[in-house]
Amino acid sequence: MSTTSSAPPPIDPGLHPIARLVVGPAMNFARVAAQGGLLLIGALVAALIWRNSGAGASYDALWKTPLGIEIGGWKLELPLLLWINDGLMAIFFLVVGAEIKREVVVGELRGVRRAMVPALAAIGGMAVPAGLYLLLARDHPEGFGTPMATDIAFSLAAIRLLGKRVPDFVVKVLMGLAIIDDLGAIVVIAVFYGGDMHFDWLLISACLTALLVSLNLLGVWRTTPYLVIGIPLWYAVHHAGIHPTIAGVVIGLCIPARGVSGVDAIVAEARQLLTLAERESETIDDGDAAIVLSSLERRLEQHKAPLERVVEGFNPMISFLVLPLFALANGGISLEGMGLNTLLAPASIGIIAGLFIGKQIGIFGILFACVKTKLLPLPAGVRFTHLWGMSIIAGIGFTMSLFVAGLAFEEGTILHDEARAGILVGSALATMVGLFVLRLQPMPTSTEVAAAASTGAELESAMALESLAAAPAGDAAGPV
Repeated sequence: MSTTSSAPPPIDPGLHPIARLVVGPAMNFARVAAQGGLLLIGALVAALIWRNSGAGASYDALWKTPLGIEIGGWKLELPLLLWINDGLMAIFFLVVGAEIKREVVVGELRGVRRAMVPALAAIGGMAVPAGLYLLLARDHPEGFGTPMATDIAFSLAAIRLLGKRVPDFVVKVLMGLAIIDDLGAIVVIAVFYGGDMHFDWLLISACLTALLVSLNLLGVWRTTPYLVIGIPLWYAVHHAGIHPTIAGVVIGLCIPARGVSGVDAIVAEARQLLTLAERESETIDDGDAAIVLSSLERRLEQHKAPLERVVEGFNPMISFLVLPLFALANGGISLEGMGLNTLLAPASIGIIAGLFIGKQIGIFGILFACVKTKLLPLPAGVRFTHLWGMSIIAGIGFTMSLFVAGLAFEEGTILHDEARAGILVGSALATMVGLFVLRLQPMPTSTEVAAAASTGAELESAMALESLAAAPAGDAAGPV
């Protein structure tokens, strides 16, 4: 096993600042998610030990502790577990919604051509696991959504354990399909796992959503109004019969994804400064070039969108607090009386098969077809076995699978325990086998590394310029 750090390397300092403007947020998101994945593992182990130790009763009692907020005659009281699953996880879904929007509007999923391959792979990686589950656990169809989602934090942390043995291209494909996968999970939760609808609260939710959209269209760039309105929206959605985490998604999608400064002016100035910095002339030395590039970086910073600021601000909180706390509260499965019968129960076996078999069939099958039809050209050093190993690792469904299982099956029931056991076993199998397959791949040659690095830098710089140039000026077109 490589001793390389589990976190992705920092953003390449050799990239131009204009490339880092587009590439940077995605790489920072991946780095923090990967680091948080290791903390998730620790929280899961702690939950299992705590629940099955002599202090197991205190574990159950803690998460059932009622906590309430009372203001005047208004009161909301929930068990601690629901404050985490419905409240804190709404912040997680806010970041998920924001990241999806960023990638679609200005990121690597912008445009039909770019989004097609990861979108198709994500659809395959959701449809096949769901179908396998329904085939094997037809008596419990409500759990079909449990094996559909990929845990982006866990999967990135796992694949980064192998360091440079896994090409960056493969990691980017995993990240792209996992983001779209999250979107699919959000749709499934909203459509299939809501409660009884209360149309008065649904109307209030719609009005608050319209207000958020109006703030965007009116050019409100500060994030505070969106977050403030998001609090009553969460409450209204909670009472409307829709899972309240959907409120987080709505907020994330409404925050502007483009910066305040007009793009045309920034692109023109960036090109002028880059030309000046790269000019081979006696009139400019290294010190002057550094000053020019620093000026460019400051100018580009003014273009940073409110949405990117929200993701950067909340992402460490999500990775290092919210998700580990969620794992601690939901990962404490009682192992007492659990044996082979539990793992062979229809719900459990359906989830294991969906995560470990369905994911790799659905994702790798689509990627294989995309390569053969020239829709996805493979860079130097990337092999089909890389894509296969990545497809297996995409079967790590821990966080989102536990979340959906909690919606599909009642807490404390045998079905819920079987589902959680299936999630742990399926995710563990995906991790071990996926890492084994990728570990067998040869290290890239120096020629392949150089070719990939050169191609990657060129593509990232081109993508940055293309994204900025294609985006309308903030003042002219309004936020998006």
